[in-house]
Amino acid sequence: MFDEPLFFKPIMIERVWGGNHIDSLHGKAIPAGKIIGESWEVSDRPEAQSVVDGGEFDGWTFRQLLEKFPREILGELTHTKRFPLLVKYVDAGADLSVQVHPDDDGATIYNDLGKTECWVVIKAAPGSQIVRGLEPGTTREEFAKAVAENRVEELLHYFQPQVGDVIALPPGMVHAIGKGLIVAEVQQNSDVTLRIYDYNRKGLDGIPRKLHVTEALSAIRFNDPGDEFEGDMHRDTVSPSDLFCAVDGLQYETLLTGKYFDLHRFTLPADKVQGDNTIVTCADFPNRTHVARVAMVIDGSGMINDRPVRAGMTALIPATAKDIVASSGPMTVLLATPK
Repeated sequence: MFDEPLFFKPIMIERVWGGNHIDSLHGKAIPAGKIIGESWEVSDRPEAQSVVDGGEFDGWTFRQLLEKFPREILGELTHTKRFPLLVKYVDAGADLSVQVHPDDDGATIYNDLGKTECWVVIKAAPGSQIVRGLEPGTTREEFAKAVAENRVEELLHYFQPQVGDVIALPPGMVHAIGKGLIVAEVQQNSDVTLRIYDYNRKGLDGIPRKLHVTEALSAIRFNDPGDEFEGDMHRDTVSPSDLFCAVDGLQYETLLTGKYFDLHRFTLPADKVQGDNTIVTCADFPNRTHVARVAMVIDGSGMINDRPVRAGMTALIPATAKDIVASSGPMTVLLATPK
């Protein structure tokens, strides 16, 4: 019953900073008159439920599936109250607010999880910047003073990303996506954002957006990036590791290994495929465990089983899935494994 991937309809989220480029890049329909900043690909949130697109369970919500078939879909994750990950695309037509997310302990007052997340850069306009952390040595007192004096930008650490860059963001890390960037985002299933600075911007309702300075100052980790991800979290980007080849030229890279999820990237080059199809056995996936996984097609096009796929499409691979037939690429896919 659940031996093939499930596809969901994207949930378009309007944001005041939205870029409305997701349609031209990924062929996703933008609702008329809306400013779309995010496309939620796999979501088990009460306020935004993914809906199955096609197949035997067409029209079912993700929550309905999980309640009816928890073990078939989740496998070893059946103890979770909801699917552990929220997967999306973020399209920044303007700079996002300077913000921070709490860890699990800090998020309990919001009745939510902490927010450990990562980005993979899909598109980067010339000169686009990312804020990741503060200038080295910045203290809580110095930062609080800068916030009070409207000098936040003086203490932010900026860098210019490239397409394909992997950016790890543990909770407590001050960050912001800059204008002209589109990223694929994998995160804990949380929606707690603490805004520190928002350029005196008004929201879609015409009212200045709320800031959460006191809460943010408590959540920021000024000296320690934490242990949510392996590797050196002081670096702007993460260097992929463990590149290896599997069947028919399919290449795997380990992008991130973490407490809440692992992230891999696999690429199917068209000129290395033998025959019409590549059969990928789920047991071949790196660090395969009996859990659901999320696959984001971020580049190229092809077929997964009998379903045509292209950049911007996302699939949930149930725990019971065995084989995935991927037609010849080229195609690049992110594979997120929750823990």
